[in-house]
Amino acid sequence: MKKKITIKEIAKILMVSVSTVSKAMNDSPEISEKTKKKVKELAKFYGYVPNHIAVSLKNQSTFNIGVIIPDIQNSFLAEVLKNIEVHAKKNGYRIITFFTGEKLKEERESLNILSNGMVEGIIVCPCEETFVEKEFNHFKNIAETTPLVTFDRIHKELNFNSVSVDDDQSILKACAHFQSTQAKNILFVSSIGWLSVGKTRRRTFNTFIEGEASLNGETIEEHNLEELRKKIEDRITDTSLPKIDAILGADIESTLISNASIAKNNIPLIDRISLIGYVDKNHNELQYPRVSYINQFPEKVGEKAVELLIKNLKEEQKIIQQEVIKTEIVVKDTSK
Repeated sequence: MKKKITIKEIAKILMVSVSTVSKAMNDSPEISEKTKKKVKELAKFYGYVPNHIAVSLKNQSTFNIGVIIPDIQNSFLAEVLKNIEVHAKKNGYRIITFFTGEKLKEERESLNILSNGMVEGIIVCPCEETFVEKEFNHFKNIAETTPLVTFDRIHKELNFNSVSVDDDQSILKACAHFQSTQAKNILFVSSIGWLSVGKTRRRTFNTFIEGEASLNGETIEEHNLEELRKKIEDRITDTSLPKIDAILGADIESTLISNASIAKNNIPLIDRISLIGYVDKNHNELQYPRVSYINQFPEKVGEKAVELLIKNLKEEQKIIQQEVIKTEIVVKDTSK
């Protein structure tokens, strides 16, 4: 049986400081890859496991960050969560994650549990019921004692550090792209019309269409995905109505259903109809045709959220920063 080893003994064997060993174990960017490898190999050989409880007591810090997500099945939120974990780890923190299922009650309970000495700060994407009920006091109460960073969904009542994407501009960029390719009739499709983000995207689309005399716009919103598929297919194959030459998907599901409906009915992409929407970037590269999409840069959202929270934890003067990540249209196989 190998002798249990301490962090001090690892440092002594490798002739480095205890601080260097600690940072190497936490993948700190301050430490070279060569040193990280040596430290981890020796730690693995002796079965060393960091005593986080002891470290927390010594430093009066949990080195934990709480993360609250409304829907783990949302690929954008899942990608943000992954990047929050990556960047938290790089900075010596671990994450504790709660999922609310878009429920206000779950959100309140998650915030209360995390703020009860369990974490240093909290990164949260507010749930839909928070906006529907216009109930924000639970955030304000927690923020009095625990630093908060909100992401993706913002509201004037949530006056905290935040990271969001330029959602309005995303839709406007997609519409402008269609317009530049001589599209005349754009169909806006959505399976998230009941969500605040869905309402915002539809409103932005309608505003753009109303301001452009050369464009016509139609909207199909349906939460039931099978009904949505049927309505999209019926519309793009109806020869008695003006031909739809562009589709804008407001979410991943509506985008994928549109792509499948176009393929099923053998409608030529680009020459006959174009498609831009939201996708899982990694999965998109595995399929054909690859969908042209709005890149929301979830990796930047996760990284910036961690950066803002840690900055808030370390600085005595608390200045509110509200970062907005710019999106871009990525042209693939379904549009010019």
